[in-house]
Amino acid sequence: MRARAIAAALLGAIALAGCSTPTAGSAAAPDRAETLWKQRTDFVGDNSRVIWLTRAAGFGPDGSYTLSLQTAAKPYAVTITFDKLTDKPFDQTDFTSPSTLLLGTIGNLGAVHVEAPGHSFDLTAAQATKQLGYDVKTLGRDEQKLAAYVHILDD
Repeated sequence: MRARAIAAALLGAIALAGCSTPTAGSAAAPDRAETLWKQRTDFVGDNSRVIWLTRAAGFGPDGSYTLSLQTAAKPYAVTITFDKLTDKPFDQTDFTSPSTLLLGTIGNLGAVHVEAPGHSFDLTAAQATKQLGYDVKTLGRDEQKLAAYVHILDD
């Protein structure tokens, strides 16, 4: 009986060690880039992938925002609506990077709108392209370019 208890405790410790979160500098950027690359999609209407991409882009924890997809007419858009921000005020939150990741990994996405009570942020594919110095859609076509961009963000 005692041997079983020790074995169970040992297995529990091994399982917990396997579930530990990597440190910020270790595997976070490659894992995030890999998730973004695997989930990229050509269409805003692919709602399950858009949900995964929004999560991986870094808009916040699940349940802290709602998504709406504008797919009736171009420019196709995603609106991310926060009831309230949990970490810091809207004006001090940089939505450019996660919006750029969405614009790059969703082929026909033309704009990202972020809203919270009394506040809004908008980024178009043209604006993101200008800020990057290259076509934002390259992030969804070139895995190395995406990985390099994510590495810069997560560094």
